[in-house]
Amino acid sequence: MQKFNFKISGAAGEGIKVAGLIFAQTAFRQGLYVHGYTEYPSLIRGGLNTFQVCADVQPVLAPEAKFDLEISLNNPSLGKPKNIFAVGFACARLGLNLAALQTVIKETFVKKTTAVIKHNLAAAEQGYKSCQNPLQPIARPPLTNQILLSGNDALSLGAIAGGLKFFTAYPMSPSTSILHFLAAKAKKTGIAVRHGEDEIGVVNMALGASFAGARSLVATSGGGFSLMNEAIGLAGVSETPLVIVNAMRPGPATGMPTWTGQADLLFAIHASQDEFPRIVLTPGDPEEAFVLAKLALNLAEKYQLPIIILTDKYLAESYFTFNTPAVKQTNQRYGFASTQNLDTNTPFLRYSDSKTGVSLRTIPGQPGGVHLANSYEHDESGYATESSGERIKQVDKRARKITTILKDPEMVKPKLFGPKSAATTIISWGSNKGSLQTALKSLPDTNFIHFPCVWPFPKQEFLHLINKSKKLVTIELNSTGQLNQLISQVIGIQIPSKILKYDGRPFYPEEIIYQLKQL
Repeated sequence: MQKFNFKISGAAGEGIKVAGLIFAQTAFRQGLYVHGYTEYPSLIRGGLNTFQVCADVQPVLAPEAKFDLEISLNNPSLGKPKNIFAVGFACARLGLNLAALQTVIKETFVKKTTAVIKHNLAAAEQGYKSCQNPLQPIARPPLTNQILLSGNDALSLGAIAGGLKFFTAYPMSPSTSILHFLAAKAKKTGIAVRHGEDEIGVVNMALGASFAGARSLVATSGGGFSLMNEAIGLAGVSETPLVIVNAMRPGPATGMPTWTGQADLLFAIHASQDEFPRIVLTPGDPEEAFVLAKLALNLAEKYQLPIIILTDKYLAESYFTFNTPAVKQTNQRYGFASTQNLDTNTPFLRYSDSKTGVSLRTIPGQPGGVHLANSYEHDESGYATESSGERIKQVDKRARKITTILKDPEMVKPKLFGPKSAATTIISWGSNKGSLQTALKSLPDTNFIHFPCVWPFPKQEFLHLINKSKKLVTIELNSTGQLNQLISQVIGIQIPSKILKYDGRPFYPEEIIYQLKQL
């Protein structure tokens, strides 16, 4: 069998995710590409939890709706522990090696007692031997340059590679595992990791750390991001670097805490009052999550502005096989003035006008770098002002960064998948990428434009990509077509065809194929 889809389900507290990850790791170690996707309600006990794994000899980019094997732990005939028994059965059915499964179990429960480990090993063996129709054992060499990680894990590694020195968060699903991951790596990487008391506190702590010269990151979801709006404005007017991860989930208010969606796009672009530049990045897979997290910390410092990374529950908590990233820390720093020869009694022109919109900055205590930084409009020294001339000068200076950013060769551009010219061009962003890439294989005369960055909107690059397009279709996980609206606003093009989903689940490739055929 080239491809195998396995799904396990049961109540919260029955080890559904553990079982799914053990199966995924076992398949991965035997040379298969795997993708793991989990669904669960916001309950500590009860409800229906699922974990589905697609294992294939080819790279797997998205979950699929059909399964070769589905096991429900509601079946009273299974032995205990039921979840590990089920994994043993599934491994035999796929033709995975029992010894490989046992190794993964030992590693998973390494902190448990010897008795617990033996109990789980026995359950796995019983499940394995109970399979009456196992497939032929898989004889594939291990994947040599791949790693199995969640989107949040990949983003965290990218932040480390980007020179992260201060991370703080208040736990809010689906961003919480970023806090867990970085806390576990804090000592080794030299990153200060803080669990704050609330989202307002954490974002202001990050601003303080950034003002002091440390590359800083916070992670939250839409509700926490709402509380951060004032601080985003403070970062904008004080030109303090700040990177915020907003791992989206359905709202408004508490909404559906453990499900996925893409309805914060326009909110992120317009967060906080008035106008100031910011960058909004929208990674589509773990590789982009790694690259864009690293890039965000660089660009935030280079352009002294807030950057928002929009992920979602699906990307954040799903598991993917992707190429091992080079986790090499960034050493280059941007925008710090040398003040050794300046008069220490003369105010430093922190917000001096410039052609790029970017001014040199100093850190607290730096001789010759004395200036004010607060939430008021200000002159070049940072002193609060209500002068019309100074106001216009500073607004125009900050806005000039957008032009500079769009010319930066580091900025990621929209990418075309499929033929250069096609009857139908799909336009989408973020985590829909994998499902659309998969669907594209079954859609003749169709191509796909993916946006890894939506703001500043890459107008010229987008117009170039759609130059030969005959029919445009936008695909998004929200109810109003927010990227569709953005394109209309910036480009002036009305795209009447759109496929929208907002039930808290990601797009499956099969439903994309079906809905496009209906169009």
